[in-house]
Amino acid sequence: MNKSQLRRLWVVLIALIFATVIIVGRLFAFQIVQGKEWAERTSDEMYVIAQPERGVIYDRNGAVLAANGSDYQVSVSPNIVYDPEELSAALSSILQRPQLEIQAILQENIPYYMLEGRVSPEVADLIRTLPYDGVQVDPLPRRFYPQGELMCHILGYVDFDGNGGSGLEGYYQSDLAGEAAGVVMNISPLTSQESVIARQGSDLVLTIDRTVQYLVEQSLQRGVQEYAATGGTIIVMEPSTGAILAMASTPCFSPYNFYDFDEGLLLDPIVSKQYEPGSVMKLITMASALDSGTVTPQSTYYDAGVLEVGGHLTYNWDRSAPGTVDMTTLLARSLNVGAATLATWMGPETFYNYFQRFGFGKPTGIDLMAEIGGTMALPGSELWTDAQLATNAYGQGLATTPLQMITAVSALANKGYLMQPYLVQERRGPNGTFTHEPTVLSHPISEEAAQQVTTMAVAAVAHEVYEAQIDGYTIAGKTGTAQIPESYGYNPDDTIASFIGWLPADAPEIIVLVKLDRPQVSPWGSTTAAPLFAELAKELVVLLGIPPDNVRLQSDVTAARQQ
Repeated sequence: MNKSQLRRLWVVLIALIFATVIIVGRLFAFQIVQGKEWAERTSDEMYVIAQPERGVIYDRNGAVLAANGSDYQVSVSPNIVYDPEELSAALSSILQRPQLEIQAILQENIPYYMLEGRVSPEVADLIRTLPYDGVQVDPLPRRFYPQGELMCHILGYVDFDGNGGSGLEGYYQSDLAGEAAGVVMNISPLTSQESVIARQGSDLVLTIDRTVQYLVEQSLQRGVQEYAATGGTIIVMEPSTGAILAMASTPCFSPYNFYDFDEGLLLDPIVSKQYEPGSVMKLITMASALDSGTVTPQSTYYDAGVLEVGGHLTYNWDRSAPGTVDMTTLLARSLNVGAATLATWMGPETFYNYFQRFGFGKPTGIDLMAEIGGTMALPGSELWTDAQLATNAYGQGLATTPLQMITAVSALANKGYLMQPYLVQERRGPNGTFTHEPTVLSHPISEEAAQQVTTMAVAAVAHEVYEAQIDGYTIAGKTGTAQIPESYGYNPDDTIASFIGWLPADAPEIIVLVKLDRPQVSPWGSTTAAPLFAELAKELVVLLGIPPDNVRLQSDVTAARQQ
């Protein structure tokens, strides 16, 4: 081999070696250095999302109140439909839509059209049986309420995006909904699969007793019809804990078909609408006067039938002028002049200090969406006048929610302690169970003052509100008949009729508020709300196992003797 051939051979060898190095280097770069980047571009990987299951809501005894189910979506692929006329006729019959409308859609040269957003499982099953190509039924998650409209305002609803829109569904949205999880997953058959686990929604266990709730709702509907009211509210609470056993307002709505109802009906009026409570507020005025030392149960005042405060004349509801009156009679006869007199004796600073301690003018903090705090103008504000000191004392010129009112009065039944009302007693989630502990909001009055007002309220029911009495039980309570403010002043024809009562009076287990809006049969709380309270209370004591006074007291005596 001559030198020229040898030189050419070396050139070829060097070129081959150089090319090999380049190829190996590029392979190294692709597989090792840039491997992750290129892997992300391959079809072997996809982003996987795991959706959580929404938590279930139970009553205190384990009955299911809200769970998860499915509706269905109907879609069509017109470009693969063989006989649009025949298929449209079948779909028209099932969906109750015009055939020509559906046929026009099926004759379009398009790959997809969502024909019906939500249909029932029964309709979905009928469509699945159709022997045609080009129609598909897909499940859509949907909240399911097995008790129907029961507790509609308490539970609220869940919209089509899975968001709670009111009630507990809205307030506990983050707990109930859980949290979705997502991951980029290699789906190659040679790669081990990574699991994707969402944070599941927490279950809620309520203080509500489904059976008590049903009884309350039936009683309310009966009362609204019997007294020709436009609406109403009933709340049953444990005064010692703040636990709500039942509460209802009418009119109601269907949580399942919430979209068929006016938006205003979806809010719970127990926490979202305010009213002037009327004479039930005299309980709070009396408690404040007693606790502040302004009066004692034996104190008297002279009632001339009219009292002028700040240019406003206050009259008794019956225009009576009873003369010298003691505190028990003031409350029993529900004398406006007497309540206004107590407020003037206390003075604005003391009077409103007590009302604030009872929680008026601010939300209670219950676990429900859209709670408002009521309206109470204070001295020094542009909205307050001297006359309001008198009118506020008997529950006019200020506004509360039904929940605020019963919560405030419950302090009288609980030795002066004001408890925060609540609806959820347990949250059961992936990180364990959280149990609600009763919360004291304030201690507005002493135990002595609370007992004194309770004794007066017992006398009021015993001597003046016969309609609220039930055999075997001592009841403390107060009626309310409130005027309704309109844009032109107070409505002369309609009222808010109410009654708040607690029992047994010496050891209260329940406190009940009954409120009727604009009753036409009678405007008075004593002849509408009070008898409705009595009818309900007779059934509640049986359902809740509250023994009559003589049985309970005999049991206490026996237990004491055995100690």
